[in-house]
Amino acid sequence: MMATRAGPAPAGWPGRDAVAAQGDISWAGPAGTFNLRVAAVIVRGGRILVCTVGGLGYWFLPGGRVRFGEPGEVALARELAEELGHRLPVGPLALVVENIYRGRGLEHEIGLYYQVAWPAGLAEDDLAGGTEPGHLFRWLPLADLAAVRFEPAGLTPVLQRPGDIPRHVVLS
Repeated sequence: MMATRAGPAPAGWPGRDAVAAQGDISWAGPAGTFNLRVAAVIVRGGRILVCTVGGLGYWFLPGGRVRFGEPGEVALARELAEELGHRLPVGPLALVVENIYRGRGLEHEIGLYYQVAWPAGLAEDDLAGGTEPGHLFRWLPLADLAAVRFEPAGLTPVLQRPGDIPRHVVLS
């Protein structure tokens, strides 16, 4: 499937008629915070697409939060359209990542990581068409992933050693 510029989902696109989103599946309480996140594992020619936001200081996989009533694949397609400006075909679930860490308090994130193929007809440097301000993207050799500040850092060896999918990974 060819990528297209962001805009309303075309007829037949997954999620076009999905339940209207009611807000992010994310909350904070006395015990800590919880987030449900989706991310794209886009590997091409031994390189992986990573993202940062100006001033953040680290790289991560493109994606974002899932909204109430929104299936994971639809959330990822929406996030990629917002960040990259392209509707990329979302592939199979690759990883379920539980990331439990201390930030401003105890944080628990469940991440659904999907394989996404970069369409052959789309230039690899076509990375600046999104509507999300401050997002920067780069293709990074998988072998060099540990050489940059990548979060969650514990995911680096998992991404460098592809295996059977889906896999469940717990980082703490």
